[in-house]
Amino acid sequence: MNQLIEQGHLPITDKEEELRQGMDTHVTKATKLVEALWQIPSQLGVPITLDVNSALLMKSDINTKLKVQPGIFREDRNNQNVKNVDCEVKSDQAIALQLVGKMSVDCHVVKSGVALNAMMNTAFPVSGKMSIDLVKKEHKVTFESPEKERELFVMRSKPVV
Repeated sequence: MNQLIEQGHLPITDKEEELRQGMDTHVTKATKLVEALWQIPSQLGVPITLDVNSALLMKSDINTKLKVQPGIFREDRNNQNVKNVDCEVKSDQAIALQLVGKMSVDCHVVKSGVALNAMMNTAFPVSGKMSIDLVKKEHKVTFESPEKERELFVMRSKPVV
């Protein structure tokens, strides 16, 4: 953006070279999904309190390479048609979710209750290549599988009294 403001134009050809070398995108987001507190009256005169909290964390790392023969932009290829497109994507996504639920009774002298702390983790790596030959009208798509066994989904819960 600074280059656009200072020089009055944005050199798009630099972006093509960055795509040839590989562009990295890293995204991390955290959010609180639920934060709730309920008090329910009971026959004994002491309220039952329900408390629920949940947080979500997401991480995504993506590396993308793109090669277009003779070039992406029409000005750079002297109005020639695109002959070949090669694309390579390596990505790694991970999500973690925590849910804490508590139920308690407060008798002003003794507080008693039960809680459940649940965690869920998942990691999903995806890599692949795509090649399109527009002259021969052929395409090839390849997905790479992990070389070792992985746990893609893990869930754990812990009751607390």
